[in-house]
Amino acid sequence: MFSVFLTGSALRAQQPDTSKIRIGKKQYTVIVDDDKEIRIITDDDANIVVQPKHKKHHRPVRRMDGTWDGLEFGLTNFMNSNHQLQLPDDGQFLDLKMGNSWGVNFNFAEKSFGLIQNYFGLVTGLSLEYQRYMFSGDFDLVKTQQGITAAQINYDLYKNRLSVCHLVVPLLVEFQIPVYGEHERIKVSAGVVGGLRIGARQVQKYMENDEKQKIKSRDDFYLRDYRYGFTARVGYGDFAIFSTYYPQTLFEDGKGPQVFPVTFGVHFGE
Repeated sequence: MFSVFLTGSALRAQQPDTSKIRIGKKQYTVIVDDDKEIRIITDDDANIVVQPKHKKHHRPVRRMDGTWDGLEFGLTNFMNSNHQLQLPDDGQFLDLKMGNSWGVNFNFAEKSFGLIQNYFGLVTGLSLEYQRYMFSGDFDLVKTQQGITAAQINYDLYKNRLSVCHLVVPLLVEFQIPVYGEHERIKVSAGVVGGLRIGARQVQKYMENDEKQKIKSRDDFYLRDYRYGFTARVGYGDFAIFSTYYPQTLFEDGKGPQVFPVTFGVHFGE
């Protein structure tokens, strides 16, 4: 008896929902099973089957997000034509105070194009680049017909720097490797950057009669109006390290020592 009771209960639990509706002189039996399939049976045993459409849920596709926008800070220096961190003989006056020579890049715009889903693509954008070269010597940068020279001065400077600003456009190729889920990735990118110089000045500070004095000189100093360089970066998440090297000399051809700017730094993404 107990077995019969359990069997009957199980059959009743598996029975579909049934409702009877009378419209006019006709009676309709509506049966809805577990798969949400609807059967309508009329008085003359005609069957009408209705299968509901299942909505497809599409997961949003993560877009390509390159390693460019954000803030960058790096140390600046000069290389010679042999790709060494040494100055040529005619460029010894450009000797830098390493700890005080640095640059800041504000990468305020980015556009990424995924070529293989969101794992490989192209990245471009815009940036404002500020670089300051803190010289160790006491001199003025002077333009002559032969090029840029260093004119010695008769007072001690505690700061003597050349500041240069550029508007920069990059074109990078980037690979991204997911590590912990889709949003935590190792990112590797490399490419070229092009820069337009939008300002330059030499700032000198010294003490006179126990008072701070400052001299500002705005000029182009024979610096290049346009330049290009190579950059590479490796990162994880929103943090990366980068390096940028400019294969063109800091000054126009024939107007200054053969020195090539280089920057090593860190990138903090948004």
